[in-house]
Amino acid sequence: MGLTRVWIETLDDGLVRADHVVEVLAHRTAAFAGKPARWLLDVVLPVGQGAGTTAQWNLGASHRTLAQTADEPRGAAERLVRLLCELDDCDAAGVVTVRRDPDGLHLHFRPFASADASAAPPTPVHA
Repeated sequence: MGLTRVWIETLDDGLVRADHVVEVLAHRTAAFAGKPARWLLDVVLPVGQGAGTTAQWNLGASHRTLAQTADEPRGAAERLVRLLCELDDCDAAGVVTVRRDPDGLHLHFRPFASADASAAPPTPVHA
C-alpha cells in the first residue's frame, strides 16, 4: 500500500502512518487484579519494542491500540484493512479514526482540508 498520506489515530491520541502497518488484529487481554478481560483492536508496526528486567529483556513487535471494548469487535480488523485498501486506491490523505458506541466499533476517515479556501469542509466517510 502507498498510504504515505493516511494516518491512523491510536487510543492515546497518537498517530501511526498507515503505510507502516504490517498487521491488524483484534485480541483479548487477560483478566488481572480484579479487572475484567478486554478486547483490543491493534495495528502492528515492523519495529521491535523491548520490556523486562536486567536479568531478562524481551523484544516483541510494537502494537498500537486503536480501540478497547468489552465485546469482541467482530469484523473490525477486516473493515479497517478494506478501508485502507479503498483509501490507497483513491490516493487519499487524511486521518482514520475508530470510535466506540453501543452498536460497536465504527471507522471514519477525515480527509485533510483542501488548500483551496473555497472548498467545503470535509465530510467523514463511514466504513
